[in-house]
Amino acid sequence: MMPGRADFTGTPDAGQTRWQPAEVTSPRLGRPVPVIAARDIPYIRSANRFQNLSIYLPRTPETAGFIDTPVTSLPGADFPARLPRYLVHIHGGAWRDPRLTSASIEPAVAHAFSGGVLAGEEQAPVTAIASLNYTVSQFDYPAPPFMADPPVPYDAIRDGHADPAREAVHPQHVGDVLHGLAVLGSLGLTSGSYILSGHSCGACLAFQAILQPPRHYGLGHLPEPPCPGALLGLSGLYDLPALATLDGLGASHAHLRDDYELFLSRAFGTDQGTWPDVSPARFDPAVIAGRIREGNAPRLAVLDQSTEDQLVPMNQKDRLTAALANVAGLRVAQGRRLTGRHAAPWEEGIMIYQSLLDTLRLLRENR
Repeated sequence: MMPGRADFTGTPDAGQTRWQPAEVTSPRLGRPVPVIAARDIPYIRSANRFQNLSIYLPRTPETAGFIDTPVTSLPGADFPARLPRYLVHIHGGAWRDPRLTSASIEPAVAHAFSGGVLAGEEQAPVTAIASLNYTVSQFDYPAPPFMADPPVPYDAIRDGHADPAREAVHPQHVGDVLHGLAVLGSLGLTSGSYILSGHSCGACLAFQAILQPPRHYGLGHLPEPPCPGALLGLSGLYDLPALATLDGLGASHAHLRDDYELFLSRAFGTDQGTWPDVSPARFDPAVIAGRIREGNAPRLAVLDQSTEDQLVPMNQKDRLTAALANVAGLRVAQGRRLTGRHAAPWEEGIMIYQSLLDTLRLLRENR
């Protein structure tokens, strides 16, 4: 197989995109951080505007030599490593917000590639960070009151299918993630070489993509993704039926029930009887254990959630923790980095970066 070319029909050559110099920022850092980036690499032929991914590298004398050259591989892909060398991230946005994109990882990239000053490191903890976009679902009005500046509403029928990038219904979100992982695989992403992280619905997508085979979602034509060294779930949505009930949301988040029911119906269909089958907190532990034995799922999952999160109740993490505790061969670790409101981890970047370091440390301790 040629570098930059996936092994199944329908995926474009990533080498059509070139590495370029760029800068990324974090509100927790006093200066922009120079990086090398390949943004908006399409992972499917005739891609819509969200069927793409971006890759970021630290700016070093070696990576500076990549500038204006085609993207044919990830740096270090040909060298064996005992720990993951890459981070792959999936953003949130309730499956529906077109404004939240792969660029939301950039504050975390800034911390990871700023020279490691905050962590006392001499070099970046990973050699590349990839961030996946995916087709989003329709957005309805009236907007929820917590959205002070909501996106423009979109209805496929009313708007004449003007923007296919906003018309996803399950399993397209998962399918897009699997396409993205396949392209990264063609660039050198291998089993054990990366940590797969996700925030909010992105955490749900990460666990969906790895804990079940593609055929579980009717996507049997897509290959198994490379197995990550660990899964990192941040402020995740894991039990979909519970999010549409007052008991499942609890007193702290019960006022969000109508909005959850609305956007989950847009993303997964109005038949709530199908929602348990796609909820990571309700996956069969025996199936996950089998995937671990087969090398298709990792032996470590790290879950974190801020107690101050105004949008996702703590019991979502608790439900997944309880379910995964029954999976033979899987270690479930509790993160302690997330604080503040729901968007704080990706807005500030430092918490995602610290969570990455913690996950690498856990893997190092258990080698």
